[in-house]
Amino acid sequence: MPDSSSNTSYFLHSYGCQMNKLDSELVESRLVEHGFEPAPTEEAADVVLLNTCSVRQHAEDRVWSRLGRLRKRKRGQPELVVGVLGCMAQEHSRLLQARMPHVDLVVGPSAFGDIHEKIAEARCRNLAVRDADRGAGLVSVAGATARDIAADPDRIQRNVAVRPHPSQAYISVMRGCNMPCTYCIVPLTRGKEISRPIDAIHEEALRLVADGVTEITLLGQTVNAYGRDLGRDVNLSRLLRRLHEIESLRRLAFVTSHPNFLSVELAETIADLPRVSRYLHLPVQSGSDRVLRAMKRGYTVSRYLERVELLRERVPEIELQSDFIVGFPGETEEDFEQTVALMERLRFAQSFIFKYSPRPGTSAAELVDDVVDAEKARRNAVLLEVQGRHSAERHRELVGSVAEVLVEGWSKVAGRMTGRTMQHRLVHFPTADVSLIGRYVSVRITEGLAHSMLGELVENADAQATLMQGQV
Repeated sequence: MPDSSSNTSYFLHSYGCQMNKLDSELVESRLVEHGFEPAPTEEAADVVLLNTCSVRQHAEDRVWSRLGRLRKRKRGQPELVVGVLGCMAQEHSRLLQARMPHVDLVVGPSAFGDIHEKIAEARCRNLAVRDADRGAGLVSVAGATARDIAADPDRIQRNVAVRPHPSQAYISVMRGCNMPCTYCIVPLTRGKEISRPIDAIHEEALRLVADGVTEITLLGQTVNAYGRDLGRDVNLSRLLRRLHEIESLRRLAFVTSHPNFLSVELAETIADLPRVSRYLHLPVQSGSDRVLRAMKRGYTVSRYLERVELLRERVPEIELQSDFIVGFPGETEEDFEQTVALMERLRFAQSFIFKYSPRPGTSAAELVDDVVDAEKARRNAVLLEVQGRHSAERHRELVGSVAEVLVEGWSKVAGRMTGRTMQHRLVHFPTADVSLIGRYVSVRITEGLAHSMLGELVENADAQATLMQGQV
């Protein structure tokens, strides 16, 4: 195998969910292990990789646009390696090769275990083309395609030092999804559920904690279904209890959950383990039973409410996050008003709201997309207003309290840093002390906004005694 990794630089763009971000870290682990070097900018890189998302049309549009710009660059730089990874590579491999012939690699979300070899092959081929005819222009080489979803990227020995934050890390506990949601492309792009053994997850967590990580977030498309393929004795509750034993681990979270798998055991596990974060992402998608049936979500509004009641009874301090899709085929004004009523009743801490866009290959794509774009936009704006009002009201209630905040880095506003509480609330506070990044600090809340809170550092160490960690 020719080795073109020496002094070869790469730049990796990651789109979409947390799982994509973790996949990008695993790709980088493999590249660094084999001598590739990260480039400071895309323009300075010998290899440009796009780790893509297909869940929303907007995410795909951004990738197509960037690939168009890279095509212009490659006309004058034929040795450049361009790779498309992830869900778009899995869903649109033939279209990518036809529409973007300058793309060298099309690698599905579970086929990047040998990404270094794929890049080395493409790099050698492109260098040969350049040397043979420097004036040839556009190079058409999209042949190194790998779409095998049976290959397991978790076989990569993760380089725990390759991560964007010193104290935070993701761990993949399962891949794929078995749920039949009619709007979702994930089962087609990522395959069936495959859970990792508890021992393998625990070993990875130990290595991360030994390298300074204090907050771990467990990832899965339906994370609270973890272990269904490993036998009756394995589930998310038992995994959480095992990881909670790691002494230096201060926070433990998991996303994304499905209402059907929020069990009494899981609720009691969260209540029993103080270092499990006090927020849960539990998407409801709609407040209409009719729409939920069309989506094949597998529950009714009343069943969802029962699950929320169970959780809030066992863990009163927990905050809930949700997803909503507006404008699903056949959604009437009455259906939408039921969604608004559900939001008003449950008062989520945060919601991610999306306008429905049909995804090719899903069963919903065969339905008539009968809600016009303008109405989708109106409904989207209504839900954003409701959620913003709820978040701001709750944040204002917390003014004067002191929160424990894990400092993540600089805020977008100069002179501020930002971090999150145990409830995943975003807090900004003024400081110039860069050494705080990765540390836990006490912040007194001074102002509540729709999407975040403002505060000030509490210098007195005794303030730790007043922390409202379970409420903020």
